[in-house]
Amino acid sequence: MMKDKVCVVTGANSGVGFQASLLLAQLGGTVVLVCRDRSRGETALNQITTRVPSADVRLEVKDLADLGQVRELGSILSTDNQTIDLLVNNAGVYRASLERTADGFEQTMAVNHLSHFLLTHLLLCQLLAGSGRVINVSSEAHRRGRLDSGSLEDTLRGRSRYSGMGAYSYSKLANILFTSELARRYRPDELTACAVHPGVLATRIWNQNMNPLSLFMVLLKPIMGRPSVGGEAVAFLAQKPAEAVHGRYFNKKWETNPSTRAQDQGLARDLWDVSLALTGLESDAPAAG
Repeated sequence: MMKDKVCVVTGANSGVGFQASLLLAQLGGTVVLVCRDRSRGETALNQITTRVPSADVRLEVKDLADLGQVRELGSILSTDNQTIDLLVNNAGVYRASLERTADGFEQTMAVNHLSHFLLTHLLLCQLLAGSGRVINVSSEAHRRGRLDSGSLEDTLRGRSRYSGMGAYSYSKLANILFTSELARRYRPDELTACAVHPGVLATRIWNQNMNPLSLFMVLLKPIMGRPSVGGEAVAFLAQKPAEAVHGRYFNKKWETNPSTRAQDQGLARDLWDVSLALTGLESDAPAAG
């Protein structure tokens, strides 16, 4: 079902992103690995082509914390591809202490939400041309998120009281709200959007900090799920009928209801509008057809 489909996967050098990319390549997809680090990206590409000699895989090196590089990526991908069949917005970070990007945004929200919001918009014409699909990798941590319409810009800019887990939860809630609003704007025969919690997995996200929570999570890695579980969930959702996944949230392969706040359509629209303004997009999403 994925044969010759163009699949773009962010954060593809390790964890869920790598496993999803490997499975999509095994299914015959043309896979674009979006990675921040060239060396790790080339290692991932080589591992996939070793295991799938027939794989059509290429690498794009961009740091999604830099919205300028996200725009460069959008330009490259839209120029190289008339249609994009699948966009997996997977790249994610967790930061124990407040860090801001060069664009002035809180880094967790910038990478986990704003970069993917911008990239999706930049590729919408290609996605619509192929009745494509967007899978946003979220988390059950979204249930702790407490985004509020009146303070969205402050949260995105890191002006609110900061905690690492709080910021991560906000970003994962934002992933679902973005999915919901994207699905509201398009029919499943035009563009399909869904969100997934890939599981509590032993990925590199916990290796990036030296705070007590990260160290504790690193110690738990031996009993966490394998990243392949998350990759399998993404590949599963990529192949399901559009009507079965559109606008829905999945815990791995099983549909479940997200938090009440994640179902707030007003909050989803407000986040969309604020994100549109902060990413510098001059116009709203293009119409289908």
